[in-house]
Amino acid sequence: MNPELQLALWVAGSFAIGLAAVAAVHRSGAGRLRHALAESELGSIFIEVALFTYYIGLPFGTLITGALGVDLFGLGTIAVENASTLGGFTLRDWTRGSIAAGLATGFVLAVLWMARRSADLPSALPGERPGALPILRDAAYAEAHWAFYRAPFVLLFQDAYWGTIAGFTLIAVEWALARRLRHAPPHADRSHTLVATCCMLTSGLLYVTARNLWLMIVAHAAIRWVGERLLTRTAQPAAL
Repeated sequence: MNPELQLALWVAGSFAIGLAAVAAVHRSGAGRLRHALAESELGSIFIEVALFTYYIGLPFGTLITGALGVDLFGLGTIAVENASTLGGFTLRDWTRGSIAAGLATGFVLAVLWMARRSADLPSALPGERPGALPILRDAAYAEAHWAFYRAPFVLLFQDAYWGTIAGFTLIAVEWALARRLRHAPPHADRSHTLVATCCMLTSGLLYVTARNLWLMIVAHAAIRWVGERLLTRTAQPAAL
């Protein structure tokens, strides 16, 4: 089978499975099935396995079947005999990519900080914010998922820039359909949506400039960690 068609079928399957799962979980209303599973240890393990299988397992399946190349996915060049690479990238690649990731992350966080000062954004909801490890896990899942959706379009257009735009268009459609299936209000989670959009734009920029999935994950996690705390600060109690 043509590699482009095979990869497109993998992505189409992931798209359908993801939306079907959202519909199944929220069919009973407000995601009660997931909440019930999360309350038990076995249910929590099941959720984690399911998420890992979907976000990491499906892209890994395309890698081991040859439908997706490691370079296209953002993993550089995997070559055991090449001792000059680390994680698929040379020292020069790491240096250049790290500079790009640092500048992009700093710029995005500055924009979010200005948004916090100039916009009427909601305060944090009750409850604890996610810790560093859950945020890093979510960043890895999201970046693998986005790289997976980006890949067939990069192959189709033979251009990283237009392939990235087309891939994120598909992700935006998936977001919109998932929100509709969850019956989420139009303005719900504005702060989270803004941070997620910034993560997505940074990911696209780093793919075009560095194509390093590891740096995308780190930048994504940094933006999530700092950005959500900037935009969802708990309101201070009024002085008596």
